[in-house]
Amino acid sequence: MKRNLLLFSMGLGAVLLGTAFLGCGKRPAQAPPGPAATPPPPTPAQETPAEITLTVWDWHAADPSKGVGLWLTEIDRAFEKAHPSIKIKHVAQSHTEYYEIFKAAAAAASPEKGPDVVMLHEGNRVLDNRGSLTPLDPYLTPEFKAKIVGWELVSQDYNPQKTAWAVPIAVQGLVWYYNKKLLREAGFDPEDPPRKWDQFLKVCEAMKARGKAGLAIGEKEGFWADWFLNTAYFQTCAPEDRERLRTGQMPWTDPKLVRILEKLKELSDRGCFQKGALSTPLFPDAGEVFMRGEAAFFLGLISDVAHWKELGDLMGPENLGVTTCPVFQESPRADFFPTGGAFAYAVTRWSPHPREAFEYIAFIASDENARTFLTDVGSFPANQSVPLERFTDPNARKIAGWLAAGKAGPQLTDLLPTEVGEAFRRQSQALLAGTVSVTQALEAVEAAARKARSR
Repeated sequence: MKRNLLLFSMGLGAVLLGTAFLGCGKRPAQAPPGPAATPPPPTPAQETPAEITLTVWDWHAADPSKGVGLWLTEIDRAFEKAHPSIKIKHVAQSHTEYYEIFKAAAAAASPEKGPDVVMLHEGNRVLDNRGSLTPLDPYLTPEFKAKIVGWELVSQDYNPQKTAWAVPIAVQGLVWYYNKKLLREAGFDPEDPPRKWDQFLKVCEAMKARGKAGLAIGEKEGFWADWFLNTAYFQTCAPEDRERLRTGQMPWTDPKLVRILEKLKELSDRGCFQKGALSTPLFPDAGEVFMRGEAAFFLGLISDVAHWKELGDLMGPENLGVTTCPVFQESPRADFFPTGGAFAYAVTRWSPHPREAFEYIAFIASDENARTFLTDVGSFPANQSVPLERFTDPNARKIAGWLAAGKAGPQLTDLLPTEVGEAFRRQSQALLAGTVSVTQALEAVEAAARKARSR
């Protein structure tokens, strides 16, 4: 498999998860220059004369019994065993308030109040916080960088040749999962899910008649509409439209975007969502609606959480299928899905042990831990030294096949300023609530985009 199969420009940092869930990326101002000289690679931590403690923050350690939390717990043990003079203090922070908590720690800029190593969503979450991070170029070797994809999402100006502020750990993407059992019970072929929009709406109608929802969503934070936009835009937009939208050459009121929001509104008007969808959090509630068998479809991730492994473990892999966005407009890329970075690790600028902190990050990103990230966690690693053929799950193999076939691309919104993404999410909530029209929603987003470009 080619090394660059997973190298796409998507933030998925607002997800969460913005995407974010798929989060919108902001072009940062020029950061302070990094060190002029490149020192030698980090010396082994066992040479450290006295015992030190590295404090690590993330949102996964809250549940060390499974998934990424368990994976990181085992990595901590292995790292401490290999580096007896270094102790890892893993601190779980609330995902909902994660960046507010980190901002407070950054204001204190103290090892006693903040971490040495911090997990961040790739894209704007890394670059917006670069003032609190240590440039990693002095510690990066060409060999290390060569095996990892996604450097453009953690580097200055989204340029992988410029200063790197974090190390990518995972690759993320958005696909449409479906419940094979529900489709079968409703008289549909679970091995041939609806690919056309009208067919999809018929499934939704059939689910309603059976007391189920067609689609489980969580729009309380506005992220689901963001996800829908990024999975559907391949049908109406050309590859160059992503840059045209960023620069303002294509306004948000363009018919290509109007068409997508009309389809978003149609899903709501046709009653495709579960009851209370607009007040349902995307994580974990929407996924739980799907896993309980209360909805036929769910727009989920390919790594980390709400992905094929988590869903399959709870539902049974034989009951889970995967597809891409139902097609309402034919195009050469109609069956594409968005991919990009998931999470990364960075060293804080106030850490008294930056060299050891980077060594810990490099340990997480190592070939062996990339292998277990794939086989045990069931997620796609940024370290491409592990062949994706190791996946045995049928849904994972299908996703890997799409990646290998080049059926993936960047999200539409990954290079947009944060405030534009926030405006889109607010207006989408209002659209689905029936308080604004498609035209009014997109005019408001375009106004936010013009204001952001004028700064």
